[in-house]
Amino acid sequence: MDIKKQYLENEEFYHEIVTKKTIYLHHTAGSHRPDWVIASWERDKTGSGGVRHIATAYVIGGKSTRDGNTDFDGVIIECHPPEKWAHHLGIKANNNKRLNQESIGLEICNYGPLTKKGDEYFNYVNGKVPVEDVVDLGYDFRGFRYYHAYTPAQIQATKDLINKLGKDYDIDVSKGMQRVLNGSKSFFRAEPFPEDTLTQQIWLNEHGYIGRNGKSLTEDGLAGGSTSNTNYAIDSYKQDLQGKAFELNKQALAGAEGVWTHTNVRSDKFDLSPQPAIIEMIKSL
Repeated sequence: MDIKKQYLENEEFYHEIVTKKTIYLHHTAGSHRPDWVIASWERDKTGSGGVRHIATAYVIGGKSTRDGNTDFDGVIIECHPPEKWAHHLGIKANNNKRLNQESIGLEICNYGPLTKKGDEYFNYVNGKVPVEDVVDLGYDFRGFRYYHAYTPAQIQATKDLINKLGKDYDIDVSKGMQRVLNGSKSFFRAEPFPEDTLTQQIWLNEHGYIGRNGKSLTEDGLAGGSTSNTNYAIDSYKQDLQGKAFELNKQALAGAEGVWTHTNVRSDKFDLSPQPAIIEMIKSL
């Protein structure tokens, strides 16, 4: 793979090496230039001028919505070593730091949701997006029906990078979103869910489900109260059966292994949007 490097300044990311469990997909809510994204992170400071430590390990360029330029389309830039980390999730929960540490973030250059005015489409900064670069989902996703399309080159680059990182860091990329997308027709349906608690715990552990505490279930046959780890994992399994891969996900919030998007842990985010081409890519991992 052709991965270019444009590293952030050393103070912009954390240098401790952490075992990786997840890959997170984002989009930038911006233009097609990955180098501009990285430069903006360099400029992004706190109110007192301090470093914010916000970045993803990779940014994937796109096609210009202004003039159709494709020089950066599908170009992958690494901006910090993937075994290190920076903040990219921003979850208001006690495990926010751990989820950022254990994940590798991939950012796709894309404007996100669009507003239709007459026969034209506009992004959130009122820039016009050509109709050929628009996806009509056919329904509203988080309040928007129209989205800036991820390009074929971006989708292919994202797939290739996910597969590479999965191999390099021993991350099972078939877990996470793919399991949710295939939940109604995969092993979930082929294997009857056990009835007794102990067998459920064993089954859930074998299939990679974890408790609210981010750990494998204790195989003791005790379900506990409504907030127990076992019941949390059972509820996660039932949620996965619904196939809503781009909505908040209990397993993502607990730190389960696999490929996820920002929308799996934040209800206020739009990245990634459930575009058919992205869905097919994730299902094919």
